Amino acid sequence: MSKEHILAVQRMQEYIASNLENEITMADLARISLFSPWYSYRLFRQYTSLTPADYIRRLRLSRSALMLKQGECRVFLYS
Repeated sequence: MSKEHILAVQRMQEYIASNLENEITMADLARISLFSPWYSYRLFRQYTSLTPADYIRRLRLSRSALMLKQGECRVFLYS
């Protein structure tokens, strides 16, 4: 485990958390991590056990669930 790799993954996680409402691409994460898109993907998966897309999806779902629970938004059903 390289400290440089851990810091790169942390930078990617921070970027994702700060830009969750925007489209996030592997090019964005590669730019933040200072590694190639392929290597950034590999590092992220190695250290989080999730692909970047899965991580983003889970974080978005968690935030949405929290907003629903706290009453900050509502779900409308149309029939």
